[in-house]
Amino acid sequence: MSASQSENDTLKCPTCNFEHHAKTDIFGNRVSACDFDVREIFGITATCPICLETCHEVVALPCGHVLCKADYRRMGGFLRGVRDQESDEDSDDNLLIHVRRAGQHGVNGTYQRHHGDKNRYTQLGRFDAEDVEYCIEIRIIDRIKFWYLSCHTGNPSEAPVDFYKARVNERCAYPSRVKWEPAALFGKVPTPRVSVSSFE
Repeated sequence: MSASQSENDTLKCPTCNFEHHAKTDIFGNRVSACDFDVREIFGITATCPICLETCHEVVALPCGHVLCKADYRRMGGFLRGVRDQESDEDSDDNLLIHVRRAGQHGVNGTYQRHHGDKNRYTQLGRFDAEDVEYCIEIRIIDRIKFWYLSCHTGNPSEAPVDFYKARVNERCAYPSRVKWEPAALFGKVPTPRVSVSSFE
């Protein structure tokens, strides 16, 4: 590698460790920064080998393996003509949070941002034979921010029932790419898988 080449001249596949090289023209000059001839794939869901989440926005590397678009960008990759959706989603009120595969089955489902509160997502459901509001919200415990996945009965005298918690990822305004763990006795394993989408 010459001194003029940057570290982003290669991208290693997280699945097979194959090193992909940035595209060059016939003279060996790079076509554009961080362009590894990756293709965006539509209409499928796949488990990303980096964040281990089920993702709807995936890209395929030239070796054929897929990963989520956000992790590809974090690795330094570039997609031609694609805007940075992660920063767009941070300010988007039309965000949906999809919770799947949680051991506490009642928390599974789709959550929507709660009436303009950017740190709270809710869905209606049932728990212990009662109608409840399941929510994902931020709480500060000992000066550390956590996402809590819990349910509220609507009775202000009753404390929420906590199922799972995850430390907030300060780079992301929604509870994605965080490590969930049981928050109390009600939080059964496996812990939830969370994905994000938006609607028009």
